[in-house]
Amino acid sequence: MRPFQQKLILAAIVTAGLLPSLAQAVDFSTCVHDALRRNPEALLAQAQVAEAQGVHKAAVGHLLPKLSLQFSGAQSNNALTVFGMKLSQRVATFNDFGAGQFTGPESLGIAPGNLDHPGGYHNLGTEITLAIPIWNGGEVRSGISEAQAMLRAAQAGDRAAKQKLIFTILEAYDGLIAANAGVEVAQKAVQAADSYVQTTRELLARGVVVKSDLLSAEVHREEAQLALQEARNQQSTARSNLALLIGRPIDAPLEVENPVLPPLPAGDEAALQQTALRNNPGILALQQKLRAAQAGVGVARAAYLPHINAMAKQEWNGTTLGNAVPSYTVGGQIRWDALDFSRGGQLDAAHAKVQEAEANLEKAQDQIRLQVQKMLLAATLAAQRVRARQLAVEQSEEAQRLVRLRYKNGVETLTGLLRGQAALDASRAELVKAHYEEAVARGALLLALGKMDLSSVLGPASTSKGVVQ
Repeated sequence: MRPFQQKLILAAIVTAGLLPSLAQAVDFSTCVHDALRRNPEALLAQAQVAEAQGVHKAAVGHLLPKLSLQFSGAQSNNALTVFGMKLSQRVATFNDFGAGQFTGPESLGIAPGNLDHPGGYHNLGTEITLAIPIWNGGEVRSGISEAQAMLRAAQAGDRAAKQKLIFTILEAYDGLIAANAGVEVAQKAVQAADSYVQTTRELLARGVVVKSDLLSAEVHREEAQLALQEARNQQSTARSNLALLIGRPIDAPLEVENPVLPPLPAGDEAALQQTALRNNPGILALQQKLRAAQAGVGVARAAYLPHINAMAKQEWNGTTLGNAVPSYTVGGQIRWDALDFSRGGQLDAAHAKVQEAEANLEKAQDQIRLQVQKMLLAATLAAQRVRARQLAVEQSEEAQRLVRLRYKNGVETLTGLLRGQAALDASRAELVKAHYEEAVARGALLLALGKMDLSSVLGPASTSKGVVQ
């Protein structure tokens, strides 16, 4: 083999050995930052806030005067239209009434040709109109209040969406760490199974065990290898899930750093429930929707009250732009619909929306109280389970070490050895699961409290990366 070929092969081997290290390691804060910038759920919530801001801006605009500019051109031979054009241009004459055909009382029955058949005529008009709303039964003010409440509801909904996304990232991030730990546990099980096969072969050669023991050890190794492959599949799925959430390619070689364990909030159950009712963005959004529904009653009630508006108009009319004649109009209007059978139904519908919003709010408050209770119990139990699983792993490792020594010395059966290894593998897997469940339970409790943000999960220093809270 040529030296150049040897170098290529060596470079390929080195590169292949470095491929696992090329996976990009990210921390929890970076994952949250990327998800808030790229995840469709976060972008949808931001769009809903922008939409609510537009509605609020439009509602405020109804309170302000409206200035309109208009230019028109018309050609007509309609007798009434032509006479109106001439009047607006201030060029009407007695002859337009057919004065030339009037010769005395005996001609009163003659139809004036110039008035009835004026021929084609055109007008170019320019108009500036200022509409000034004065009072519309409180409809505009109530509409602004309704839009403001819906804007605050959308903003609370945006916070809720962000906090739910952060919680989802926590599940996926710690889920990948748990999957990685599961692979490590499975690898240890395979290593132990390989060791048992080797030890059993040695004991078989010495006549200490029988052939069936070796077969059992080999079957156990196959099962351990199958469990390892399943763990790797779960790891791949968890990695793809996290990559998808943070807007990266689903097959990205993504690796995570340290696991995240949110702090357990201080306070008893009643205090935490009150905190949730004050801070949970979902509850706040429903409270604002209730206020919006109450403002909608004011909008519907405005139909029973007078509406007062004013206007001012300046216009120019002529056959050309250069000879246009100016004129103005100012006026005011008071309109009161004394009888309108449809407005009663509209008011009833508005009151029904208030009742619906109240029911939704009360239902959500009951659910958040229950959620706080459940998550607090789950977080406390998860912490106890972690301690119990840690102790179980320590005891299982020591027990298995002693069983392994006894087996090597021929005073323990393979069945006892494999039973002990299975117990150890299960204890390790349960410990991994317990750590994950504790992190998720604490995160769910923070989510219910409305505190599922980086500063609460990781500490104030976590906000230095510019993540929107």
